[in-house]
Amino acid sequence: MLFLPLPALIAPAQLAPKPADLHGARLIGDKVITAENLRGYLTFIASDALQGRDTPSQGLDVAAEFLAFHLKKWGLKPGGDKGTFFQKIPMIKMGFDETKSSLTIAETAVKFGESFAIERGNGSATGDLVSITDDLGSADVKGKIVLLGPEVRDTVLPKVLEAGAVAVLRTSTNQSWWRRNAVQASRRAGWRMERTPTPEPPTAVPVVMLSPEASAQALLSVGKSVSVTVQAKIERIYTQNVVAIAEGSDPKLKSEFVAVGAHYDHVGTGGRGTDTIFNGADDDGSGTVAILSMAEAAVQARPKRSLLFVWHAGEEKGLQGSSYFVDTPTVPIGQIVAQLNIDMIGRSKPAGDTKPANKDLSGPNSIYVIGTTMMSTELGKLIHETNAKYLKLDYDPKYDAPDDPNRFFYRSDHFNYAKKGIPICFWFDGVHEDYHQVGDEVSKIDFNKMEKITRTVFLTAINIGNLPQRPKVDKPLNR
Repeated sequence: MLFLPLPALIAPAQLAPKPADLHGARLIGDKVITAENLRGYLTFIASDALQGRDTPSQGLDVAAEFLAFHLKKWGLKPGGDKGTFFQKIPMIKMGFDETKSSLTIAETAVKFGESFAIERGNGSATGDLVSITDDLGSADVKGKIVLLGPEVRDTVLPKVLEAGAVAVLRTSTNQSWWRRNAVQASRRAGWRMERTPTPEPPTAVPVVMLSPEASAQALLSVGKSVSVTVQAKIERIYTQNVVAIAEGSDPKLKSEFVAVGAHYDHVGTGGRGTDTIFNGADDDGSGTVAILSMAEAAVQARPKRSLLFVWHAGEEKGLQGSSYFVDTPTVPIGQIVAQLNIDMIGRSKPAGDTKPANKDLSGPNSIYVIGTTMMSTELGKLIHETNAKYLKLDYDPKYDAPDDPNRFFYRSDHFNYAKKGIPICFWFDGVHEDYHQVGDEVSKIDFNKMEKITRTVFLTAINIGNLPQRPKVDKPLNR
C-alpha cells in the first residue's frame, strides 16, 4: 500500500495561507518582489523573440501564455473567460486581397506593391484611360478610368467620382512621395476592436496609386484600355487581456476588488537599420512584470479585499484593451473600488545627463504620480502616506493636474476606469530618449528603482484592500 506524506493528501484550498498583517505583507513583498526576479521576467517579456508584442501578434500571445503560466503556478484564480486567465477580444482589419487585386494598362500587368498600391475601393472596372492634369472642368469621364496628374488637388477626386468615373489612377513623379504614401495606404487598414458585427465591404470605385515608373507608363497609354480590380476583405482574429484574482480574506469584502493594471503590448517591429524590434522594456514591460511579481506576493499577503490584476492589450492602439475590459468586465465593475496603473517605471535619469530628450525623466529615487488629486482625496492621502511610511520615494506631482499640457492622465489605461467613476493612481517615470524607439531595451533598466516602486505600489494596494470603506470619490472627473 502506498502512503503519501500528509500535505499531499490535503486539498490545495486547505493549504491557503492565513492573511498577513501590514508588517507581514511588507516582509512578503520584500522577499518576493526583488530586482533579480523582475530582471528575469523582463528579460523574457522584452526579448527579441516576442517581436515587440504588437496587438495582435504571436509575440503578444506568447507573453500572455508566459503570464498565465506563472499565475497558475502561484495559485491565482483565473479572472478571464470560461475559467481561463484570458479575456478574449475580437479584432478586425479592413484590408485588401493582394492576390485578387490587379492592374493592367494597355495589356501590360502592373505589379502590386512594387508599382501600384490600393488607396480604397472594392470592385472591378475596365475602360479607356482619360488624363486630368488640373481640374475636372468639362471633361467627360463617365464610364472611363481617370488618370490624375501629380499636381491635381485632393478636392478634384470627389468630383471625378461624382461624374461617373469607374476607377481612378493617381500618379506620382517623386519616388519618396510614392513610397511614403504607399506605406501609409497599407498601414491604414490596421487592426481594431470589433464592437459589433461588421458587414462585408460594399462595392466602391477602385482608387489606386502609381509609382513614378508606372505613372510614366500610364501617361503613354492615355486613350487605351485599362483594367483594374480591387478586392477588399475583412480579417478577424482574437487577442486577449490577461486577468487574475488574488482572493481576499474577508468573507464580505472579498467581493470587492482593488484593480492593479499594466499594458503588456508594445508597438511591434519596423525600426530602421540592423535593429528593427521595438522591445518595449520600459514601455510597458516594466509595468507588466511589476504587477506579475505583485500577483505572487498578493496570494500570500491576502488583504481583506480581492486584488484584481489585469494586463491590458492594445494600449498602444488607443487604450483598446482597457476600454474593452471596463465595458465588458469579467467582475462587476461597481465592485472595483480603485485602480492602480503602472506604465513605465524602469528608467532613471543618470547623473549629469543633459540630453534634451531626457530632461523630464525621473531620477533613481523619483517617480511621477498622476491622479492623486483628481478624483478622491482619501485615496490620494493614502497613496502618499503609504510611501512616506515605507520606502520614501520622491513622489513628483508635476503631471498630477487636469491642466497638464501633456495630458498624461488621459493617455494610459487607468483613464478608462476613471471614466467609470473608479478612483485611480498612475505611476510613470517620464518620457525619455528611447520612448517608442528600438533602444528601449532591458540593458537600460534600473531594476533597483523598479523594485522600490513595485514594492510601494504593492503595499498601497494592500492598504486599500484593508480599508473599512471603499475610497470616496469626492471630485468630479475633468475630461
